[in-house]
Amino acid sequence: MTKISDAVKVIVNNNLIFSMAISSGLCNYTKIAENIKDKVEAMTGKPVKFNTIVKVLANMKTQKPEYIDDLDILKRSSLTIEYEYSVIYFDDIKKIPDNAILVMKESNYYVCIASNKGSESKIALIKIILPKESSFTPGLTLLITDYLMTYGIKFTNIYRLDTEIWIIIDNSNAGKALYHLSTLLHEN
Repeated sequence: MTKISDAVKVIVNNNLIFSMAISSGLCNYTKIAENIKDKVEAMTGKPVKFNTIVKVLANMKTQKPEYIDDLDILKRSSLTIEYEYSVIYFDDIKKIPDNAILVMKESNYYVCIASNKGSESKIALIKIILPKESSFTPGLTLLITDYLMTYGIKFTNIYRLDTEIWIIIDNSNAGKALYHLSTLLHEN
């Protein structure tokens, strides 16, 4: 039978965002414990107390993390947020407005993100501007996605455009996302 501490360590070591969060000190042990409790119970074959997982997470120490280069790239990035955007759907490409900043082709229609200054907006655009050398670094978008999901932050879409990561998010979640991303990029 697998020990609880071994199960937690295996799960954390096989998840880049959990490993990064613990070793960098940007960790919310409660959120991670919530995310892994079912897996720990499946690996150990028995019910596990929530506080036991939190205690194991708090006591974990890692050697030199493999993702150090990715984290360094993020630390040299800048972060902006813009409100007043909308997601608009069109069946004809000719109807797409001039203020569209991103257009995607779905099966039988076009989806665009467009600025709607002056109108009521429910969507914000968070941009992470990465350094030039990051254009050849894969996995940054996944890292950001996992990081936001660890904190229970829901977003509409995330896009990687060369040296930029765009996060389309509801205004109600934008502040929380900005806070956590700012912590990731600018602390420690």
